[in-house]
Amino acid sequence: MERFAPFLKGASSLSDSFDVLFLVLLSLCSVVAFSITFLAIFFAIKYRHSSGANRAKIRKGRAIEFAWIFVPLGLFLVIFVWAANLYIEIFAPPQEDAALKITVVGKQWMWKVQHPGGKREINELHVPRGDTVQLDMISKDVIHSFFVPAFRIKHDVLPHGSISIWFHPTETGEYYLFCAEYCGTGHSRMVGRIIVMEPSAYAQWLQE
Repeated sequence: MERFAPFLKGASSLSDSFDVLFLVLLSLCSVVAFSITFLAIFFAIKYRHSSGANRAKIRKGRAIEFAWIFVPLGLFLVIFVWAANLYIEIFAPPQEDAALKITVVGKQWMWKVQHPGGKREINELHVPRGDTVQLDMISKDVIHSFFVPAFRIKHDVLPHGSISIWFHPTETGEYYLFCAEYCGTGHSRMVGRIIVMEPSAYAQWLQE
């Protein structure tokens, strides 16, 4: 299985898009935090009580005021549109018959999986690499949350209605599957794995 790291290697078609957005947000927040800290220290030293600086001087220009209003606003709008498009993409269902549809049922404290041909498994999900996989999920009891860090997908699984989410695995291997919503005393045991296989190996596995 993949090892935990500050930046976990992605294994789905959308993981790079999420990572780039995250790094841009992290960079912008770091720049803002550093700038505010630097300016706070700078002005505290420059206008300290013993400095003799003229604290009553007021600039008449409005360029700075316009800059700190409209530059952050523009950046916010760009990030909002970027993130909204990514959100819509991950939650828009694939075209009909274009995805492998698998049923997932969350219950205390396991994931029950059923493939189109009827094959079932518990706390494991085998999928073929390179195919679009659509999960139709529902809970039998309380709210659970289906979370696969390597695929950058996470969605609540509700007891009173089916929800769908999709992913497109790009790398073979085994990847952690967690319940990310506290669901009772056995919550920490609700852990599984997703096994991404070559299409031929997946077809053979279905026949076993």
